[in-house]
Amino acid sequence: MLELVKELKKYGDVKCGKELKKFTTFRIGGLAEFVVEVAETDKLIALLNYLSGEGIDYFILGGGSNILMPDEGFSGVVIRVKTNHIKVGKTKIIADAGVLLGAVVGEASKNSLTGLEWAVGIPGTVGGAVRGNAGAMGLDTGKNIEAVVVWKDGEVLTFTNSDCGFSYRSSVFKREGGVVLSSTFILAPGESAQIAKKIQECLTGRLGKFPSEPSAGSFFQNIKKWSGELPEGLPQIHRERGVVPAGWLIEQCGLKGYRIGDAGISEIHGNFIVNYGNASARDVQKLVDEVKEKVYNKYGVDLIPEVEIIH
Repeated sequence: MLELVKELKKYGDVKCGKELKKFTTFRIGGLAEFVVEVAETDKLIALLNYLSGEGIDYFILGGGSNILMPDEGFSGVVIRVKTNHIKVGKTKIIADAGVLLGAVVGEASKNSLTGLEWAVGIPGTVGGAVRGNAGAMGLDTGKNIEAVVVWKDGEVLTFTNSDCGFSYRSSVFKREGGVVLSSTFILAPGESAQIAKKIQECLTGRLGKFPSEPSAGSFFQNIKKWSGELPEGLPQIHRERGVVPAGWLIEQCGLKGYRIGDAGISEIHGNFIVNYGNASARDVQKLVDEVKEKVYNKYGVDLIPEVEIIH
């Protein structure tokens, strides 16, 4: 163990036996055997090569949003990606995987570049946003990506937008593996005042709509393709968009505020499972199973988690 710690210290700051709940927005998760915080891309590549070569289990953790870690913790190395380099061009921003998505929005605004205003207020890092094709306001990360640099199976590869296989809350990296190292965002020149106005509108649109308690963000995917007639009572705005929100379905089942232990459906938004204090991953999983069952029984729809559940 001491030899492994000594080796891991070559790549970043090492912590042993840390609770994963401290590193996730859900505030849930047991002990990690080792946590390595890596601040430089070349060291991240070297660490991945080392762990892969030695057959040591590892898990990549960025901002810790959109994820449910297990109560049992993780036996192996948790890599917290803290790389933070940003380069701004005329119509492009190249950002390391560890950069907060909100920081990219800020740099775009500061340099009068438009196209990412919708992402203001979204937690998490560039790496996580690209991997999960994070989105809001009917838009998503993939629409702003020109290229992604990825580590996969010992190689550093560059993926074009079409190579990334972006789909609703997914990408080829989420489906087939690969660690995002950096991403190039393609934007457009804009007027500072208009960009600031759009950002404010997006922030205002989010105000009061999301819970303040710890959560992993929107828990289930919205229904992009509804089979048959749209459900009775669905608000007109969703009928026009042709999307049935998972939160609306959950609310129609009378589940707002429903709790198992300290895990509960938010009183504010039906698609947020929140931690009211000391929720366990087990509590959340039981709640997820009940929500899925009740929605399926009423609407015949199988809700798919957007949050990544680690077992």
